[in-house]
Parts: sequence; structure tokens; C-alpha cells
Amino acid sequence: MLFRSVAQRFSAPSSFLPRSAPSGRRTLTSTRPGFNASKGSNAYREGLAQYKTFASPFAKVFLGAIFTYQVIYWTWLKLEMDESKFEKNQEVATLEKNARELTNAQK
Repeated sequence: MLFRSVAQRFSAPSSFLPRSAPSGRRTLTSTRPGFNASKGSNAYREGLAQYKTFASPFAKVFLGAIFTYQVIYWTWLKLEMDESKFEKNQEVATLEKNARELTNAQK
């Protein structure tokens, strides 16, 4: 109560209150006219809503591409391992055949 009466005595007359300035000028008030919280959050939410519509399809395509790449990579790796194993088995078979021929020739 005491504070209200003191505040009313020392309040500035309406002629000294700052008027709303054009958008390019700043006033001497502590708040900035361009940073209104409700406008900023609404603009942010609207911008975010535009990206949210594409986030799920993008994530599905991205994860699908990674999965497809991994399946192709593992398949290719398996085929290469099978091919190298086949080539090594053929080489071992030819070396065993040569070894048998050499041992039969010595007898």
C-alpha cells in the first residue's frame, strides 16, 4: 500500500511516456519492439511446422538408404569372400596335385 502511493506520486505524466517509434528507430525503453515473445515463438513454430512435415519422410528415406547400402555391402563382402575361398581352394588343389606328381616321379 505504501509503495503504491509513493509510486503514484512519482509516476511520469503521460506526456513523458515514450511513443511507439517507427520500425527502424529505437526508443529509450528497455524492451525491444522487434523481439516480441509471442511473435517470435509463433514464427519459430510455423517454420518448425514446415520442416516437421518433411522430417518423417526424410528420416524414412535416409534410414532406408543406409539399410540398403549395408545389405548390398554385406552381400558384396560375402561374395568376395566366397570367391577368394574358391580361388584358394583351387590353388591348394593344384599344389596338392603337383606334390603328388612329384612324389610319384621320385618313386
